[in-house]
Amino acid sequence: MATDTSGQSITLPALTDPPNISVLATALQAVLDRAVPRFASAAARAATLTSPVEGMMTWLQDVNTLYVYNGSAWTPILAGGTWQSYPPIWTASVSNPNIGNGSIAGQYSRVGDSVTFGVKITTGSSTTYGSGSWSISLPVPAAAGVDMVGTVMVGDASSTSAYSLGAAYIPAGSSTAGMYVGGKGDGALLTATFPQTWAQGDRLWVSGTYRAL
Repeated sequence: MATDTSGQSITLPALTDPPNISVLATALQAVLDRAVPRFASAAARAATLTSPVEGMMTWLQDVNTLYVYNGSAWTPILAGGTWQSYPPIWTASVSNPNIGNGSIAGQYSRVGDSVTFGVKITTGSSTTYGSGSWSISLPVPAAAGVDMVGTVMVGDASSTSAYSLGAAYIPAGSSTAGMYVGGKGDGALLTATFPQTWAQGDRLWVSGTYRAL
């Protein structure tokens, strides 16, 4: 038996096949299940649907997003917004930190191509801080075209009132956010020794909204 040309693995009975209502029912159920074709990623979709038609809809499983083809490009349909957890990766430009017995947690929400995220790090007694400027991974890579800016706050556990404020820099097309703190003309990237010498119980918050792939 033949299969469909949309890459959905639906078996299509032919007029030359022996009559079999069970096979036909299975094919009809498969069509209903795949009224919106599902693909593992945009790359898998592009490899299968080489000539999409305006109005066609698809679902991408890696980003849990519904798309419609507008005649020239696949565009996300505004949906979702449910907050979900993701594991942020804390890196540095020379050698990476290690959270040890501290904690690091992230959450994000996506509506169409807009992503809002938040990360909190609390250092522990066995946390190591690496060397060089720090970055935090994004839940979804940023889209090309424009840089975005979020917020950063640092809390020093040695003083209940010692906080530093700054900005999270999200370059276009990047998978990470850099972190700056300081006032006009004196801002610098976060490191193991700036804006403080990090120690157990210190905290770092990073958040922002950006355009995603």
